[in-house]
This record gives sequence, C-alpha cells and structure tokens, in this order.
Amino acid sequence: MWETLHIIQQMGVWKPKIVIWENVKNVLSKYMRHNFNRYLEEMQNMGYTSNYEVLNAIDFGLPQSRERVFTISCLDGTLFNFGTLERKPMRNISEFLEDTQEEKYIVSQPSMLKRIECKDSNFGGRVQVIKDYCTTITTKQMRCPNSGVIDLGDGRYRYLTEKECWRLQGYSDKDFEAALKVHPGKEGKLNGALYHQAGNSIPVPIFESIFKQIILSQPLELEAI
Repeated sequence: MWETLHIIQQMGVWKPKIVIWENVKNVLSKYMRHNFNRYLEEMQNMGYTSNYEVLNAIDFGLPQSRERVFTISCLDGTLFNFGTLERKPMRNISEFLEDTQEEKYIVSQPSMLKRIECKDSNFGGRVQVIKDYCTTITTKQMRCPNSGVIDLGDGRYRYLTEKECWRLQGYSDKDFEAALKVHPGKEGKLNGALYHQAGNSIPVPIFESIFKQIILSQPLELEAI
C-alpha cells in the first residue's frame, strides 16, 4: 500500500482520477487494520474519497473462493458503489478443468497425501478435494494450503494444472498460451512462473465489472477540435 501512495505522490498534478487497490482480506484484521486505516487517511489527504469492500471471485462467475479487499479511491469526491457491481452466477468447474493424468501433476508426496481432507486440526493444515469450486489460487500447488486437488479415483489425486489456474482467474486460453511462450518451463516439471503469475493475479471478471461501472458512470467529455 505504501508503494501505491509513493507512486501517486511522485505523479504530482498528473495523479490519476481513480485508484484501485487490492489486497488480502487480512488487511482488515486487528493486526493490520491500523496500516489500512493509515492508507485511507493518506489517500484522503491527497484529495481522494475512498470506499472498500471484500469481493469474492465466486460471485463473479468463477468457481474459485477468493476473498480480497478492493479499495477504490476517486479524486472527484465520488463514493464508489460496490453494491451495484454486475455479478454473475458461478459457472460449473467442469468448464475449467483439463482431462489429464500427466505424471507431473499427480500428488505423490506423503506429507501432502496425509493432508487431503485431513480432519486433524493439529496436523498442520488440510488440502480439500475440489468438487463444485476450488479455494484461492495460490502461487504454488505442491504445498499446504493450496487451491485443492482433483480426485482421479483409486486413491489418486492431482494438482491443478497451470492452464486451469489461469482459467480459474478468468483468463482465456489465448492469454495462457501467450504467457507460456515467454515462460516455457522445463519438460516434465511444473511451471513455477505460470503458477506464480496466476496466484498473484486479480480475477479478470472482477476488474471487468469494476471498469464497466466506472466507464458508464463517467460523463462523456467532448474535445474541442
């Protein structure tokens, strides 16, 4: 959040009319709330009116439970209305999954296998089996917690593929293929760069909904010829 403030301060009179800032839900916790409140105060000092809401990707058509704090600050005194954002029903996760049992995606680590649907809260976390939706897409799948695993039957499970993670963030296969050309990875290995990019991304449909509302709410500005 401080980097956001520094960038705006350095822009001087060219500072943006609207600033969108996104972060994990934990910024609203008692341990982080003072920093978040300070961010809002600093934005107000620079002339911005801010409003925030916790948005979940699952409410914007994606079968991914991903709660993030979105803060939208407007320079013209407008208070952004999150209540009128266009939301969509969650799509079936089968639309996002590939038909693969490639060996590199199979869960083989004993420590991970023990955590699949583990009921022991003292064991150090659990990994859910994906049914209707996955949990938050993370930067790594071979860890706990992760986004969940796919049940292949016969006691076998697999991780989400790189392409599935991109799809579950709202990207098209064309977007994924373009990124794959830049980061081809190693044969037979999980592509860490693509997982990292997916986990650090913002769900596309949420951005689209926010941008659509901003654009439609802005008055048409006619330039003199």
